[in-house]
Amino acid sequence: MLSFKVFPKVNIFLNIIGSDGHYHRILSRFVLVKNGICDIVRIKKSEKFFLQGNFNCQIKDNIIYKMIIRLKKYLEIKNKDFRILDNIDIEVEKHIPIGSGLGGGSANAGVILAKINDFFHLGLKPSELNCIASKVGADVAFFASGYESANVSGFGEIIEKNDEKVPQIEIFTPNIFCDTSVVYASYDAISKPAPNSIPLQNYSSKDILKMGSRNKLNDLLTPALRAYPKLAHIEKDLGEEWFFSGSGASFFRIKTIKNFTQNMLIPNIRNIKNENYCEE
Repeated sequence: MLSFKVFPKVNIFLNIIGSDGHYHRILSRFVLVKNGICDIVRIKKSEKFFLQGNFNCQIKDNIIYKMIIRLKKYLEIKNKDFRILDNIDIEVEKHIPIGSGLGGGSANAGVILAKINDFFHLGLKPSELNCIASKVGADVAFFASGYESANVSGFGEIIEKNDEKVPQIEIFTPNIFCDTSVVYASYDAISKPAPNSIPLQNYSSKDILKMGSRNKLNDLLTPALRAYPKLAHIEKDLGEEWFFSGSGASFFRIKTIKNFTQNMLIPNIRNIKNENYCEE
């Protein structure tokens, strides 16, 4: 049996570069947060395919299942043995809150793809994993890459490793589910922020967080606050050291001794039920 942890990501910065009318092009810094919550995945051989977890949706709508189908089709095209995927049992123990801007189902789909490739000796190259992952979901390719820090661009398929020591990060997730499609619709409905003139991708994550406010570093913060008034009430009470991840609802900050002593002022992270784990 194969057992491993799946860690969430945060967006150190997130700029929307444009749109093709359906999907938005981004430029962002993704970093894994490995000092807190994580999902646990177990994979073992089985008589037939199983996918277990608190997903609350039909299996055909689950992003992990969609990844498995994409992988099978790719292996078939490449004349590789895809039947091994019909005989695995995947069990996911969920702890990463959904609708939180932390990766959620994309994290599981991407890491499971990479682990299956290694565990069953499929021999797929990183470029092939990227090809499969990027067709499953926007964030999946980053998680399939195995990088701890990367600049992510395009529609999420362009992944450039960033060599840095990732800072210790603390996450706060309000008990609010943020639907990514709703936040992007809110973004499309408002005036666009001025393009960032500083090439943030060239700086370390620590330095980036010193260079701007959470509103300046994440183009989706303002539309998320407009779409979810309860989130706006929470955001206005947070100190300026907190930043916004993805389309929300999570905030994060660099973990220091000073703010560690202030944790009593911030509600504990709550594990939101996984009703919306499935890809829209």
